[in-house]
Amino acid sequence: MFEDNAEQYHVYIEGLEESKLDEMIDYANQNGVPFRTSVGDILLQVLLHGQYHRGQINRALRIESAEPVRIDYITFARL
Repeated sequence: MFEDNAEQYHVYIEGLEESKLDEMIDYANQNGVPFRTSVGDILLQVLLHGQYHRGQINRALRIESAEPVRIDYITFARL
């Protein structure tokens, strides 16, 4: 599932034209409250939210005296 999700993001990003980042998307949250947000801001939210959870995982590892993994973006960008 992880690999499939990553591949779908890759395909989406590769095909995304820069001009589409400003396109507005209408949607509602889980409570039915409507919102309007740009594609670029939604993608940034996905990235930042994932980073937040990776930090939580590293904190849990430290509590258990385990070695945390490198989660900085620059580490990923160097791959």
